[in-house]
Amino acid sequence: MRNSLRLALGGAVLLTLAMSGVAQAAHYSLFGDASIVTGGNPGNAAQLRSDVTVAPGYGGVDVSPADPIAWSDLGTLSYDFNVTNDSCGGGSPRFVLGIDTNGDGSSDGEVVVHAGPSPTFTGCAAGWQSTGNLIGNNDAGRYDYSFIGGSPFSTYSAAPASVQNGSVVEAYIVVDSSWSVPATGGDGEVTILVDNINVDSHLTTFEPNVPSSKDDCKNGGWMSLERADSTTFKNQGDCIQYFNTGK
Repeated sequence: MRNSLRLALGGAVLLTLAMSGVAQAAHYSLFGDASIVTGGNPGNAAQLRSDVTVAPGYGGVDVSPADPIAWSDLGTLSYDFNVTNDSCGGGSPRFVLGIDTNGDGSSDGEVVVHAGPSPTFTGCAAGWQSTGNLIGNNDAGRYDYSFIGGSPFSTYSAAPASVQNGSVVEAYIVVDSSWSVPATGGDGEVTILVDNINVDSHLTTFEPNVPSSKDDCKNGGWMSLERADSTTFKNQGDCIQYFNTGK
C-alpha cells in the first residue's frame, strides 16, 4: 500500500493526499470515505463516497499491480459500478493510472480514464453497469493525459509517447465529485459502488477471504485471511477459533 496518491480532484487540480487504509486485503486497499458493503455484483462491493460535510470528501480503492505492467502489455481495464446517490459527473467515477516513464518504479504522472456516457460523463443509468474494456476505447474525452504532459479530453489511441513507452505502477478508482451539482443533484453528496475490477486480467472482488480449514491459519496464513464481515485476525489462534466456532 503506497504512502500517498496523487489524485486529480474534480478533474482539475492535483493534490497529494495521505492515504489512510479503511480496510485491507491482499489484493486491494480502501482510502478516504470508503467501505465494504453488501449489494455488490454479486456479493460485496466497495462503497466510495464524496460528501462536502464529511472529511476527507473523497473515497477510493487502490488495486495497484504488484509489479509494473508495460502500457503496451496492458490488455484489460474495466470495472462494474452502480451510482446509488445521485449521478456520475464531475470526474467521478474514474480510473487513475500512475505511469512510470523513466524506469525507476515510481509514478511520474497519471492517466485518468472516465466512466459514464461520453462525452460529458454525466447522467449514468441506474443500477449496475460495466465500463467494458477501457483499453482500446476511443470514445471522445474518455482519456485525460493532461497530468502527464499530454492532452485532456482525449482517446486511448492518442496516448503520448511517454505513456506508450511507460509502465503502469499505480491503479485506483476514486470518487470526489461532491462539488458538482450534476453529480450530486445539489445535495453535496455522491455515493458509488464498484465491483469486479479488472486490471490486466487480475480481478478484484470484495468477498472475504475466510479460512476453509485450520491449516489455512497456520504458518502465517492467518495474516491474509479474514472473517465473513471482512475484519482481520489478531493471530493464528484467533483464526483457528473463528474456523471452529464462527466467532
